[in-house]
Amino acid sequence: MNSTWYRGIAVGVDGSEESLAALDWAAHATDLHGARLTVVATYPVPATLAPWDGDLASSAQEGARCAAQAARARLGQQRPGDRDVEMIVQPGSAAHALSQRSTTCDLVVVGRRGLSTLDRALLGSTSSALAASAPGAVAVVPAGATTGNPSRIRVRVGRDDGPDPLGAAFAEAAVRGCPLEVLHVTSSGPTSSVLPHMDPVGGTWRAVAAADLADQVARWAEQYPQVTYTMAIRHGDPVSMVLHELTPDDLVIVGGRRHPPTLGRVLHSVPDAVLRAAPCPVVMVHAPASGHLMTSRRASLATWKVLDGFSKC
Repeated sequence: MNSTWYRGIAVGVDGSEESLAALDWAAHATDLHGARLTVVATYPVPATLAPWDGDLASSAQEGARCAAQAARARLGQQRPGDRDVEMIVQPGSAAHALSQRSTTCDLVVVGRRGLSTLDRALLGSTSSALAASAPGAVAVVPAGATTGNPSRIRVRVGRDDGPDPLGAAFAEAAVRGCPLEVLHVTSSGPTSSVLPHMDPVGGTWRAVAAADLADQVARWAEQYPQVTYTMAIRHGDPVSMVLHELTPDDLVIVGGRRHPPTLGRVLHSVPDAVLRAAPCPVVMVHAPASGHLMTSRRASLATWKVLDGFSKC
């Protein structure tokens, strides 16, 4: 993810206010990155269509057309990215359609409704399914979040991140003109949380993590000298630390691995939990890291694994 997104942005709409807010966010991002905007409205199609299901299928298709028309009306005379907006109405689930588009777009965007905790756990959501399965970057915009530039970007750098989200975070902070907070969270064991001075392994871990984080940040800071940033290493539950003091005016960027959405919930995936609970937009970066950073990243992961094994001895 860099300043100019040549492959464009796709956003899913269903006519709801949440999806139209996601459209606003996507249109603004399109302007910032000089991209093309594609609006996608989907409708379900039964696997086997009985004669009496024809009216239901037609009604669903008409609903998708109305959602696309509502999006067109919302944009009015706007030409995000100074280009014409592509409107697509297609059969299938929104998560599947946008996941496929993420292979050819720089970013796919979807809204998130204000479901209760129980509803999210039992029913899931399009946003969770999309973020879990899409091969490319995904932005999830919750109800009530700001659709303009954020007041702050927080990026979570974790040991288990597949791609490195730092590059995306620095690029976004530069183009949006806002400060960046780089966060790494280490889990606290029973000894380190109660008696930190009696945990020499934890102290070694924190020192190495701090040095490694500073090295990674310095590399990106050289490329984006205009970005004001801070670094923080905190101890505790990663989800709670990432969500701490977030507001609807923030933007969170996390790295994530592709996995079935149910698997992410069972394993309490940090990115999955963050995007389902954050009050602000969350960008999950799945795109591969660049080659020169991949070497550094692999070395960092190797160091982390060694320390992890040592701490368990």
